[in-house]
Amino acid sequence: MIAKSSGTMNVKSMTAQWFAPTRIQATAVRIATLLLIVYAAVCVQGFASLQNLSSIIFTTASVGIAACGLALVTISGNLFMLSIGATTSVATIVFVSLLSFGIFPAVLMTLALGVVLGLVQGGAIGRFKTNPIITSIAASSVITGLGSWFSGGRTLTSDVTVHWLGVGYLAPGIPNQIIILAVMLVATEFFLSRMRLGREIQLLGTNENTAALSGLRVNRAVMAAYIFASVAAVISGILIASQASQGNLSLGSGLDFSAIAAVLVGGIAINGGQGRIYDAAIGAFFLSIISNILLLRGYSLDIQLMVKGAVVLFSVLLGALMTRKYRK
Repeated sequence: MIAKSSGTMNVKSMTAQWFAPTRIQATAVRIATLLLIVYAAVCVQGFASLQNLSSIIFTTASVGIAACGLALVTISGNLFMLSIGATTSVATIVFVSLLSFGIFPAVLMTLALGVVLGLVQGGAIGRFKTNPIITSIAASSVITGLGSWFSGGRTLTSDVTVHWLGVGYLAPGIPNQIIILAVMLVATEFFLSRMRLGREIQLLGTNENTAALSGLRVNRAVMAAYIFASVAAVISGILIASQASQGNLSLGSGLDFSAIAAVLVGGIAINGGQGRIYDAAIGAFFLSIISNILLLRGYSLDIQLMVKGAVVLFSVLLGALMTRKYRK
C-alpha cells in the first residue's frame, strides 16, 4: 500500500514538472513530435521508409549539433550567437584544406579554430560587456571575410576522401552523424547540469547582477558558453564538408536561423536561465520532421520556410506567455 502510494506520488510529481509553466512548451513539443510521427507514418507516403528516416536523421544532426552549442549561449542570457553560419562555412574550408595532413590533424586543427573564435567573442562579451548580438554579427563578417581571403572565394576540394564520416553508417540504420550528435548532446548536457561552470551559466542567465554579486565566475561562464557554441558550429562544418566532399562559404549558410529555431521551438527561454540541452535537439528533430512532411507532400521551399517561421513565431509567443504566467 505504501509502495503504491509512493508510486502515485512520483507520477504526480513528474507530471507536475512536465507541465510546469517553465517546462510546458518543451513538453508540448515532445507530444507534438510523437503525434507528427504517428500521423506521417500512417498518412504520408514514403515517410516510414528507411531511406527517408535516414534523411531526417542527417538533416537533424548538423542543426542539432549547432543548436546544442547555441543553447548554452541562450541559457546564459546572451540571446544568440549569429556567427554560427559563418563559423560553419569557414570550418568546411579549413577542414578540407587540412585533410592532406590526415583526418585527425585536420579535425583537431579545425576544432582549435572553433575554440579561438568562441574565445574571442566570449571574451569581448563577458569581459568587455559588448552587446552579444552586435558582437556576433561583427564576428560573422570578419570570419566570412577571412574565409573568402583564405579560399580565394573558390570551392576547395581534397584528394583525401572522408565521405564515410558524413554519410557513413556505424551499423544499418545508424548513421555516424547521429552518433556524433548523441555524444555532443550528452557531453553538453553533462557540462550544463553536472559541472560547476555549467551551473554558473544557468545562474548567470537567471540574473546576471545577482550572479556577479554572489561571486560567480561570470566572465569565464560566458566564454565557456561561446566556446561550446563555436566548437559545435565547427563540428557541424566538419560533417557538412565530409558529406559534400568540399568546402566553401555557401555550405552552412542558413544554419544560424535553423539552430535558433531549434533552440526556441525546443522550449529554451529566450531570456536565459531556463531549459535543457536536449530541448534544443528535440526542437531540431521536430523541425526536420515538419520540413520532411512538407517536402513529401510536394510543397515548395518557400512554403517550408513560411511554415518554419510560423512555428518559431508561435514558440516565441508561447514562451513569452508562459514566462509572464510564471512571474505572476
